[in-house]
Amino acid sequence: MSLLSRNIVSLLIVFLIPSVLPAEEINARVPFQNRMLEGCDADLNSWRADTDQTAFELFEGPSQSMQRTNHPEQNLDQVIMILAYAEQDQGKSKKNDLETAQQEFKERVEAAMKSIDELFEKEKATAIKRGNTHAADLIERQRERFKEKRILPSVIRTTHFEKEIVIAVTALQKAYHSEILESTRDGNKAKASLLETKAYNEISAYVFDGRRTYVREGGAVYAIQPDNSWLEVKNKGKSHVRFHEVARKSDYIELKSKTTDVRARLYNDRVSAKHGYYPWRHFKNGRWAQ
Repeated sequence: MSLLSRNIVSLLIVFLIPSVLPAEEINARVPFQNRMLEGCDADLNSWRADTDQTAFELFEGPSQSMQRTNHPEQNLDQVIMILAYAEQDQGKSKKNDLETAQQEFKERVEAAMKSIDELFEKEKATAIKRGNTHAADLIERQRERFKEKRILPSVIRTTHFEKEIVIAVTALQKAYHSEILESTRDGNKAKASLLETKAYNEISAYVFDGRRTYVREGGAVYAIQPDNSWLEVKNKGKSHVRFHEVARKSDYIELKSKTTDVRARLYNDRVSAKHGYYPWRHFKNGRWAQ
């Protein structure tokens, strides 16, 4: 239980219990000696001073001691004021949750982007040092494609980068989802729609295409190469067919053989094939492995 919650409970006890009966009737019904009553009152006042100080600061106006009253409606007004301030604090906390998630998302993706750029630079420098200008050129081309089309490279390891991006995106999606659900429950569809748009705009720039290896039914594997061509390996590595990429869509990647008029579309769950002027047809089942 938070400090504010404890203060609210204590105020409910202090304000509402004495409102049941007038002070004179309470004294008449309770057969305590005056000395004991005075001692209890002193202890109660000391306890109230320690526990209620934070809650009393919630009220506007000059600071002054709050007196108990035998009018329940006055006590109820005071309790409602405290609960109203508590609701404001909770709303502020929820708002800060989204703002915190946005800040953490920004910091994490910026760090991830910086790390992968440094990795590109390191691999390129190594290739140049070894005199392999061809490899250095391939690395630079993949870096440009990564920046422009958000296609993950095959010439450097991206495992850590992918992990950091997934963590950042998932956390921000969760924060937005919570806000969208609350707006929907409150009947504020306009705000929920606005939040959905904001979430998409913030996250879409950090959605990367990691389709680089495809496993086809029967054991064949399509894998993207450093020069951005694709190599089909089948028959337990005995046969190789090279393709070049002609289209990259959200639901498939289309490849064309470099030696024949054969095309293949790699979908999430299947491979479609086309030869010459013949129409597209289902070829084999398959899946993206990476």
